[in-house]
Amino acid sequence: MGLSAAMEIGKNGLTIYRVAQEVTGENIANVNTPGYSRQKVVLETAPPTTHNGFPMGTGVRIAAVERYYDGLLQQQLVNAQTTQGFDTTKSQVLQQLEPSFNEVTNDGIGAAISNYFSAWQDLTLNPGGSAERQVVLTRAQILTDNFHSVSKTLNDSIAVQNASLVPLTDSINNTLANIAQLNGQIKTTELVNGNANESRDQRDQLIRDLSQKIGITFTENSDGSTDVRYADGGAALVTGSAAGVFSLDKTNPDSFVVQLTPPGGALGVVAPATGELGATLALRDTIIPGYLTQIDTLANAVVTSVNAQHSAGFSPTGGTGQNFFTPLGAVAGSAAAFSIDGGLTISTLAASGSAVLPGDNSNALSISQLVNAKTVPTGATLATFSSFYSSFVSTVGLDVMSSKTTVAQDEAFTKQLSTLRESKSGVSLDEELTNLIKYQRSYQASAKLITTATEMLDVVMGMIR
Repeated sequence: MGLSAAMEIGKNGLTIYRVAQEVTGENIANVNTPGYSRQKVVLETAPPTTHNGFPMGTGVRIAAVERYYDGLLQQQLVNAQTTQGFDTTKSQVLQQLEPSFNEVTNDGIGAAISNYFSAWQDLTLNPGGSAERQVVLTRAQILTDNFHSVSKTLNDSIAVQNASLVPLTDSINNTLANIAQLNGQIKTTELVNGNANESRDQRDQLIRDLSQKIGITFTENSDGSTDVRYADGGAALVTGSAAGVFSLDKTNPDSFVVQLTPPGGALGVVAPATGELGATLALRDTIIPGYLTQIDTLANAVVTSVNAQHSAGFSPTGGTGQNFFTPLGAVAGSAAAFSIDGGLTISTLAASGSAVLPGDNSNALSISQLVNAKTVPTGATLATFSSFYSSFVSTVGLDVMSSKTTVAQDEAFTKQLSTLRESKSGVSLDEELTNLIKYQRSYQASAKLITTATEMLDVVMGMIR
């Protein structure tokens, strides 16, 4: 090996360790970048040459610039964030609905029902009293307003969930397009032996972001691209550099239908059941309508029971057959349609049970006793108005509490996985600073090799002169 070979080894060393320092600097600069995976330079001996029949080394070269990446952790994070996305969305909406059933303030439906029938009880003491009769009507109006308020809150929430599908699907489509674009960039870069580690990190972060919104599975291909599939049905979402598109059929403006056009495929209806999209549909189609059905059932029972008893009584003038509330048809929509009958006044209140005894209080007493009658359907059994509503409020409270607990557990699990990822793929400043010093010293040593070879060459040239 001649001096020129030694200088060539030194020159290669300068280049190699300069690149190593650049990679280390990249790690340090991205210590706080979400989704960034630290990189390392993999060094190996350069191919040897033969000199006078003996193999001689030619220095060092970079085998690869690798990133610390754990595919299993990525898959676990994707699954965990899908679950967390569903539970968090559900919990947030339920917490928004909970105040509508808060009986602590004594101004909810439960208190209104109790006050309404108490007003009838007070009327039994003075069946002809105008003040007592007016209180009955006032309490009935408050009860009506409470049913309307709760019904409106639930229906508005259903409408909000339906409307939120538009920005949610737009966000999903944007993420899918970005993943497909990065797939193309990564494939092109690596075809010419380029380094696409940063693009891979960006794509992995987008996949994790996407998993919060919908359930997905993904497969890493040999060309550097990642194919993404829809977990709730298996349709393709991203294939190479082609992305699918979610859309909404708005034929029914109150209930949009989610559709998917896979890459190169045909439009079809899908039924998301996971992630934020699945939670939004579950809230719109099942959870909130279930609450509304309970309120409608209670409203229908109150109207039917009171009307049946009131129409059997007699007003002070002997009139009968007067409904207290406007009669209802189907159970659905009863809370929204709940209202005092248009022909009812303080003069037509039927407190008497006899046409010839206007001062009789028997019908008012019978109506007041409805509060303890088991008249509300609850499956195969019957319940009183108060017990039915109390059971419903308890169910809502338990749903909210359970959702909060589930979200807390999801967050703890996701945090644990994120911590594991950081320990494997995150940047450690202590480690990077150590590497920086190591590469700096190696760079200086390579420079010293060149200097030494130059001095030796000067000695040789001096001998010739």
